Amino acid sequence: MPYWIQSTLAATPALLWMFAGVGLPWALVALPRRDWRDRIMVACLTLAFGPALVTAWMFVLGSVQGANLLRLEWVLGGTGVIAAVGWVLVWVIRTPPPSPLPVHKEGEQNQAIEPPRRQERDGNTEDDVGGRGAALSLRFDERLLVGLVAIALVIRWIGVAYWPTTAYDALWVYGYEGRLYTLLGHIPTSIEYYPQFLPLQHTFLQLAVGGIDDHAARAVLPWLHIGSILAVYVMGNRLFSRRVGIFAAAIWALYPHMGEWSRYGDLEVPVTFMFTGAVAFFVMALEKQLSVTTYQLSARPSITTNNATYNMRYAVIAGLFLGIGLWTKPTMGAFVWGMALVGVAGIWGWRAKRGGGSASSYR
Repeated sequence: MPYWIQSTLAATPALLWMFAGVGLPWALVALPRRDWRDRIMVACLTLAFGPALVTAWMFVLGSVQGANLLRLEWVLGGTGVIAAVGWVLVWVIRTPPPSPLPVHKEGEQNQAIEPPRRQERDGNTEDDVGGRGAALSLRFDERLLVGLVAIALVIRWIGVAYWPTTAYDALWVYGYEGRLYTLLGHIPTSIEYYPQFLPLQHTFLQLAVGGIDDHAARAVLPWLHIGSILAVYVMGNRLFSRRVGIFAAAIWALYPHMGEWSRYGDLEVPVTFMFTGAVAFFVMALEKQLSVTTYQLSARPSITTNNATYNMRYAVIAGLFLGIGLWTKPTMGAFVWGMALVGVAGIWGWRAKRGGGSASSYR
């Protein structure tokens, strides 16, 4: 087996820990329980939260000057605590509290209330509470696009694994910084460029394999690549339909510049990942017509909850995506201006509606 594949595969245990061990429980904690069955959405949050939590802890360790705490044992110890807390919370909230049975007329039996079903815009019917992630039959063009995306991902994984860090930006920023943090054991105060989200991931994987290795460090890039594709799908699916999600994700995945960016690990890929996730959940938090039937595995009646509960959770997730994006590249701050414009537009529309006239009357 070529050395570059061996080095890339050597990082797999660390990647599994970062995503499945640390990211997955906190993705489940953040999402409303009805969304746990939406595997694509859970995977999207897992690929974002895992690196964010690991690098946040590494930043704390690396900021202690002179202590050289940026070592594998310290990283695993802290992230182990973070993961344990997350899994405990998942265990606690995995089963909803018992709900009182509804009052029926005399002689009637209590029966479980079935979750409502919705009609997809493309003609497919699925559960409103979890069907977005359900395995439904795909049309020919949808299967074709999914297949093309899968082929593109395989080709790009080979490209990422084969090449070391070569592009100027990647070599100077996260390639160089990731090596520097690995060797020093801390983040020197003289480093004043991009935030350390991607450099510290490079550092974590090199610590995991026991030395400087570009192929191991770059092993995280395809996963951020996949995360950006899943984020585009989630946005199209949740805001429109599954078909829109597939087409939007395919357009982004097959975009020529996306292939070039993925080869050398440009920051535009994780920034797009976080920006799209922030936009999707921000808009979902504004939705008014949300189903409020909580999915239950038991034969108990479903609980009706205020829409604000779900809107608030989606708003928090959008804020977390924004924070991770700012932890990736400063240009993510453009999303803040977008939210400000949405707020101005909302106030403008509210004033127009309250005044009984059109917005043009306030010009």
